Amino acid sequence: MLASPPIERLPASCRHCGSPVPEGSSPRDFCCAGCEAVHRLLVDQGLTRYYALADGKTAPAPEPRQDRGLAWLEPLVARAEATTGPVCALELDVQGIHCAACVWLMNELFRRQPGGASLTVNPALGKARLAWRRGAFDVAGFLRSVEGFGYLFGPGRKSSESASHDLPIRLGLCAAITMNVMLFSVSFYVGLTPADGEVFSLFSQLSLWLSTAVVLVGGWPFFRSAWRGLRSGVLHLDLPIALGILLVFSTSLVKARDGRGDLAYFDTLNTFVTLMLVGRWLQQRVLERNRRFLLEDDGAEGLFARRQEGDRLVTVRAAELRAGDVLVIAPGELVPVDAELLDARASFSTDWVTGEPDVRAVEQGGEVPAGAFNAARGAAHVRARTDFQDSPLVALLRQTPSAPGRVPAHARFWNAVSRRWVLSVLLVSALGLLLWLPQGQDKALQVAVALLVVTCPCAIGIAVPLAYELTQTRLRRLGLFVRSQDLLDRLPRVRKVLFDKTGTLTLGRLELVDREAVDALAPESRDVAFDLAARSNHPVSRCLAAALSRAGARFSTGAQVTEHPGQGLELLRADGTWRLGAPAWAAPGATGLEGTVLARDGQPLASFALRESVRADARREIQTLREASHEVWLISGDAPARVRAMAEALDVPVEHALGGQRPEDKAEAVARIDQADTLYLGDGVNDSLAFERAFCAGTPAIDRPVLPGKSDFFLMGEGLSAIREALVLSRRLRQVVRRVIGISLAYNVVTVSVCLAGLMTPLRAAVVMPLSSLSLILFTLASLSARRSHAAGETPSALKEVPA
Repeated sequence: MLASPPIERLPASCRHCGSPVPEGSSPRDFCCAGCEAVHRLLVDQGLTRYYALADGKTAPAPEPRQDRGLAWLEPLVARAEATTGPVCALELDVQGIHCAACVWLMNELFRRQPGGASLTVNPALGKARLAWRRGAFDVAGFLRSVEGFGYLFGPGRKSSESASHDLPIRLGLCAAITMNVMLFSVSFYVGLTPADGEVFSLFSQLSLWLSTAVVLVGGWPFFRSAWRGLRSGVLHLDLPIALGILLVFSTSLVKARDGRGDLAYFDTLNTFVTLMLVGRWLQQRVLERNRRFLLEDDGAEGLFARRQEGDRLVTVRAAELRAGDVLVIAPGELVPVDAELLDARASFSTDWVTGEPDVRAVEQGGEVPAGAFNAARGAAHVRARTDFQDSPLVALLRQTPSAPGRVPAHARFWNAVSRRWVLSVLLVSALGLLLWLPQGQDKALQVAVALLVVTCPCAIGIAVPLAYELTQTRLRRLGLFVRSQDLLDRLPRVRKVLFDKTGTLTLGRLELVDREAVDALAPESRDVAFDLAARSNHPVSRCLAAALSRAGARFSTGAQVTEHPGQGLELLRADGTWRLGAPAWAAPGATGLEGTVLARDGQPLASFALRESVRADARREIQTLREASHEVWLISGDAPARVRAMAEALDVPVEHALGGQRPEDKAEAVARIDQADTLYLGDGVNDSLAFERAFCAGTPAIDRPVLPGKSDFFLMGEGLSAIREALVLSRRLRQVVRRVIGISLAYNVVTVSVCLAGLMTPLRAAVVMPLSSLSLILFTLASLSARRSHAAGETPSALKEVPA
């Protein structure tokens, strides 16, 4: 008896988005904490119809952020409320809309809010228009309820680009007209001749006028592009397309004028124009959708602050701040300028600038750096020392201008292909015209027209854009969203992958090493520890407070907790002095203690070891990249010792672990390492300068300003496997594109030879050209299908391919 084949153990799928669950993650039902949290919210609020509407089309969800400030909303709502009439309206941008299920969810949450009049969501553009009855609707409350599911709102800045609506309209009109013209052409093919009188004349005239509309409507984008190229001295790929359209139309116009509409090539012309529009539309569709997924970010314009003006508090844009302004910084809000603290004491976090979650105390008169967040539980009062335009934050917010005269390598390649293709088509068509001119003008024009038709760049115009769209669609399902049009052309050259640490390889939060330390506490001690931890915004305190809360700890409203910066928290009770913090401070007489210690009257009761929460698949993905001969670097603003420890834990060479890096240091390190082969992944504004120096750059932090706007791609979910998949798929894409171009070249060699031999008529060219286009499309679909990639053994080893 033959042995049964081994059963392939498929990876678990996320219950929210359907993505594979990383090995070793907990719980196994979800790929990340964001998906778990969103799923729980949907279930708790009875909104599970979301999954039926989504039909498995969602990407991994970002982790919901309930504490996001809405200072930017106040002036917008005030302006809306100042209008006349019983109904107020406001248009906002939305980040994170995937499908119809997202629209339904927002409408359902809006319906549950009292005072709402209407909500209109535009998923294509990423915008929402709210209307509510004056004074009866909580706009901020509604936004917070929606943002709890991972969406984000922002001021309305997105606008519909003319090309976005222009191409679909042109394509729809041309496709409809083409079908009608082809119906008229069928009558000619089956025997309708000039002898049939009025019917023949009517069909000929209809074909002429409808085809004229196609040339004007569908040909305009190619005429415009070709003319701009000629004015700039560039032979653009659209030039032979434009010439082909004009020559075929002119020849057909002459035939129709001579009363031989049956010999015109209107059906060929219309099909050609429609197919070219399809290719042009595919080129921009996915990229626009990915860009609109995010909030538009214009850097400084997206920052607001509360300025004290006499006895009033006014919310203003950060760009309006001047030296001497007194600002009120609420908990969790950003200090946009270098400032002086006016309060006795306050706590600030500089993680947005340094990338690390450390909190430091500032005394009255002390300096608060631009980019710091108020980490205390109360508002802080500061006085601006500089105008905002002189703030060091401006340099990090500023978008990088394009370097004049700098043309990327991939752009040079496609420009060279375009020039050579254009010149070849023009020369071959001219050669055919001259070669057959002695045989008569009609024959020479037939050969020239046939050459322009059969040599259409369908590979570049249709199949290649389709290949890019298929690849980007697969990456979207994995949680990687491409923003730069040229990213997939650059990724095959990547040989060095550079990671920031906190928030990139780690999740920007701490976790307990041993949860039994919390479970073993007596109920009273657990309650006291919770009273201590819950009154601090320090990352260690937040981690312990969450663990104690899950264990059932109770909160006492009357507890008076004192925070000693750099040491810990203290609570005086009738039963003694309780401390939670550094071992040497909480239990001075004890030895051998590590981590964070809970003590009463100096006697240790428990110690809690914490560690940074590393992404579940970080070690596996880094190992896979190294096995594929990629250099992996760790570049961080954290202490060098901690960076080296992280490198050892993730099997990164110690010499590739750079700690204590300022934003300028990171940029210099990337510039030193980069040889047009680096991919940098970072999450903080301190990575902004490094983004400018890297060959490719991406971020997992789509909820922070600036970086998504500068990145070539962004990630969703808590895994890093999408980076490996992007490198593999980009190489696969390059192979397919080369094969498509090779097939197209071979096709053109054969058809050009047939045309020059005088055997290819425009009618035959009209049949051959669509068949060749269809064949290339089917080949592209088959080559990039997920099933074929799996059968071909597309594994991480595919990363080892040597670049051309």
